[in-house]
Amino acid sequence: MKFQISPFWEAIGITGSVIIGSGIFILPYAVGVSGFWAALVMGALALFMVLSIHLAYGEIVSNTEARHRLPGYARLYLGKFAGNLSKTTELLLFNAVLLTYGILGGQFLFVVFGGNAMAWSLLFFAATAFVLFYSRVERIGSINFLIMSVVVLMELGIAFFSFKAGSFSNLPFYGSDPFFSFGVFVFALAGLSIIADAREIFRRGNIEHKLKSVIILITSLPLLLYFIFAVSVLMATGMDTTKDVFSGLVKVLGGRVIIVGAFVGAFSMFSSFLALGYDLKKIYELDLNLSKFMSWALAVLLPPAIFLLTRIDFVKLISIVGGVLIAIDGILVFFILRKMRAHGLSRVKFLPFGFWQKAFLLPTLVLSIVYEIIYQIL
Repeated sequence: MKFQISPFWEAIGITGSVIIGSGIFILPYAVGVSGFWAALVMGALALFMVLSIHLAYGEIVSNTEARHRLPGYARLYLGKFAGNLSKTTELLLFNAVLLTYGILGGQFLFVVFGGNAMAWSLLFFAATAFVLFYSRVERIGSINFLIMSVVVLMELGIAFFSFKAGSFSNLPFYGSDPFFSFGVFVFALAGLSIIADAREIFRRGNIEHKLKSVIILITSLPLLLYFIFAVSVLMATGMDTTKDVFSGLVKVLGGRVIIVGAFVGAFSMFSSFLALGYDLKKIYELDLNLSKFMSWALAVLLPPAIFLLTRIDFVKLISIVGGVLIAIDGILVFFILRKMRAHGLSRVKFLPFGFWQKAFLLPTLVLSIVYEIIYQIL
């Protein structure tokens, strides 16, 4: 008998696996750099920005009959220049995120099995390439729902043991860079690209009206999980919190707990890679008009090629992805929805999109880009 779940939970699986991905494992370090109080503000601000963008994009895909990804919608509503800009930023964003998943997946497997972290990353890339070649979006959604459920339970378990072993005195309330965690929070909450896939699943199940509820649920709830996890880890490790989380927790929780956590973390990276890799493949296929085989090949071969040719600080990379590339996506979504509303093309509305929301959202997106360019890139 073939395993199957409802379209609703398939959509939860494919969207949740992207949002609850690598970001959670880097957040304890990022919160430590910003300090708890600043991170609390940055997390709330990131939620407002990301949820607004997600709902706006959900409204765009729900009110457009043609199947696209963001580059196609940008070209359709804003013209050729916007479409080309979106293609460039999306390709940079997707490959950077998939590269991060591969690096972290390899490091987690190294914690579990030992050996060579680079070799494990290459094996990780190969395994995801094989699965992506044979998988459809519904199958990926079903697989990812199961993996995501286990990952969330494991993350809560690690948070529980870290909280028991830790102390509030270890929690850094003030940090060296109050704004650093903003880009990481944005990265950790963002899942815009996968909303179009969720819409396809809902359409096949005739429950497209539930897309808005899924977007709100799967964007908002992870922030609570992130803070529980980050605060608990910081209470346990304090100033010894590491970028990959687990190597710093070994001294506190012991090897067995960390091995289990790292193994689950590797599965989390795997599920996230599948969902985002599928969407990148669709960008090549639908918006760049490439063949299915060429789309698959580019989606699975470019990230490991970049991995072999460069050495990247993945935490800095994640901050730039969240603060610059995702913010550019948000600006494009902002102007697409504004044009659709102005021309009466939005029959089903997902968010108010009134004066105050526009006045707060657009400057936040622009300031995010400015901060990352000045403090992370230059």
